[in-house]
Amino acid sequence: MKLSMSDLLKKLRKYNQRNYLQFVFCMTFSVLLITSYAVMLYSTIVQQTLPIGGDSRKQVMMIFAIAIIGCLIFIMYAASLFLKYKSRETGVFLALGAKKKYLSQKLTIEMLQLMIACIMVGVILGIGLAFLIWQIFQMVLSNLGDMSLGLSFTGVAIGLAFGLVSMVPVLIQLYQFVQRTDMMEILYHEHKNEPLRSVTTRYGISGFVLLILGLALGFVVPSITASMGTQMPGFWSATYLISLIGLYRIMTYAIMKSKRGRNPQKYYNDLIGSNMMKFQGRQTVRNMSIIALLLTASLFACFYPPQLYSALNIYGNSPVDYELHYNLSEDEVNQQDIYRLAEKHDVQIKNYQEIIFSELLASGVERDWSDDGKLIEDYMEDHRLSDFIDASTFNQQTNHKLKVPQGQYYRVKGQDEAEGMWEKDNDLDQVTNPVTNEKLSLKFKGVVRYQPLVSQGSRRYVLNDQDYQSIKQELSEANQTKQILFNVADLEASYPFAQALYQEFLEKASSKMAVLNSYDAHQSAKAKANHQKYSYDRVLTLSAENPDLMDNWKYYPTMKILVEKTFFQNLAVYFLVFIFVAIICLAAVGVISYTRSITIGLSNQRLFEDLKRLGANNHYIRKCVISQLNKLFVLPTVVAVMLIYCFTLLMFNTNDGQFTNTEMSALMMDSVLLLVVVAYQAIIYTISFRKIKGILDI
Repeated sequence: MKLSMSDLLKKLRKYNQRNYLQFVFCMTFSVLLITSYAVMLYSTIVQQTLPIGGDSRKQVMMIFAIAIIGCLIFIMYAASLFLKYKSRETGVFLALGAKKKYLSQKLTIEMLQLMIACIMVGVILGIGLAFLIWQIFQMVLSNLGDMSLGLSFTGVAIGLAFGLVSMVPVLIQLYQFVQRTDMMEILYHEHKNEPLRSVTTRYGISGFVLLILGLALGFVVPSITASMGTQMPGFWSATYLISLIGLYRIMTYAIMKSKRGRNPQKYYNDLIGSNMMKFQGRQTVRNMSIIALLLTASLFACFYPPQLYSALNIYGNSPVDYELHYNLSEDEVNQQDIYRLAEKHDVQIKNYQEIIFSELLASGVERDWSDDGKLIEDYMEDHRLSDFIDASTFNQQTNHKLKVPQGQYYRVKGQDEAEGMWEKDNDLDQVTNPVTNEKLSLKFKGVVRYQPLVSQGSRRYVLNDQDYQSIKQELSEANQTKQILFNVADLEASYPFAQALYQEFLEKASSKMAVLNSYDAHQSAKAKANHQKYSYDRVLTLSAENPDLMDNWKYYPTMKILVEKTFFQNLAVYFLVFIFVAIICLAAVGVISYTRSITIGLSNQRLFEDLKRLGANNHYIRKCVISQLNKLFVLPTVVAVMLIYCFTLLMFNTNDGQFTNTEMSALMMDSVLLLVVVAYQAIIYTISFRKIKGILDI
């Protein structure tokens, strides 16, 4: 039977099906990951939840960028392997007299068809994966109500664009491959190695220095300059790339270091395994660097939910079970309503308290960045409305023994609350009665901590008794805030009561109460008088099904049991995004690690066979394989762990200059998640090792 060149190419394609499947899987998988990530990230619900310019959005985008880079390099690696497999058959056809132009056209068409098919399948599967995970998430958190993911064209377009862009470096690799003029070079390209040059100990040390320097320049320096009143320009973030150079150097040194040291026998036993890694050094270092980066991104995403969850400690450690606050002029839930609902739900009320605060105009400093990155501080005598109370009432209600000298004040803050860059504890130096316009000069005395009196969106202060009585004269109910505090005999059993109380509180709330945390009636009135837009004038939907109220509502009632039961529902999107990101990055790590492991077995199969002929037993060959797998799996994992812990500790310290109990609790939960990730790596390691043993028949 006569066979044409096309028929021969088809037969070879069928014969080398495994090589085709590997490339198709790697590219489809990469496009699938990026598409599913983009679809989730740019879905309607996520975009509405993540605040524009907020830290959470920046963190997600940073991890997204790492995932894109990692998957792009992975596709290039898969393409290089595929072309290595194709080199032998290409060389054979050239030896048989086939024209290079003909083979080039055929190979280009074949690659284009494969990649386009991979992109289309990857995009479709990526959309499906995003919706599948959303459905699972809805099943786990059954109280999400009518929340829907909301597919956006942007997410699909990003996945498609990633696939098309990834074709460019693959086509460049293909062009370089077919441009070779030496037939023997093409024929033996499959066995060509990419050794690294020899490096010194100084090279390895410089890698650690650059790794730390990149973190310091990218994260620490902007924080220091910001505290000094200067904002670093946006391009300064490029200093993080110094850490990537350091990471590459560390991986290179780990592979290339080879000294006899004090135990020469160990050096000689590992000589073959370590040198095998050296001869394939460039590919190995690239893979190890990408694995370390993706593991770091995954761990960072894993660490975010515990930091959110640890915020529950603020409520869990509070001595008060229930707290409600509202303007005294509002017809809201009162003592009679609370006891009525308690009786209905068989709940025993304990330690019931009502505290009245006076709303006065407090001076303050408005801080912002100028266009040239300088900190602007604008002092205002009538900055915003704040809540004030006299020392005697404060001591009576909180069991403190606070003494406030005349003309001074204490700032009321939470247990772990630190002074921020945008607001200083001593910004206040004058208060004004909004009715009589009487003014009172004050000096900062200190901070008193009592979590139950910390109100969302309102600053609270304790004044001297005489100062307080003089400055609050003629205030109406509209200038006073009422706060209700009480405990219950059985907190767990009071959940139905909490739901009923919350529902009634929402039903009685007027439209004036449907405001954001940062809303200030005085600032809003000033903006309207000056015909300016007030950024916090957005009206909230006061509904028990609205999860935004917990974080954004100025009058959100803090009911300990309700917060505990609905915490995951209220912050569901944050958990979804970061857990999804962690899964995506870990999946990429698993596939890249496994693919590289199998390549080690296949590329060195003939070498291992030669070692067997020379007398090496299976035990020795297993040791050679294990020495290579240890570097591929263990080193990137260790580096990723070091990176994420250093970054997390820096972030905790930079946020407020202290390590709080909440942060320490989050770090403990992070350590548990770290063990899960290490176990995942161990599973991939075991699967890879078993596969290599099958390939090498050991």
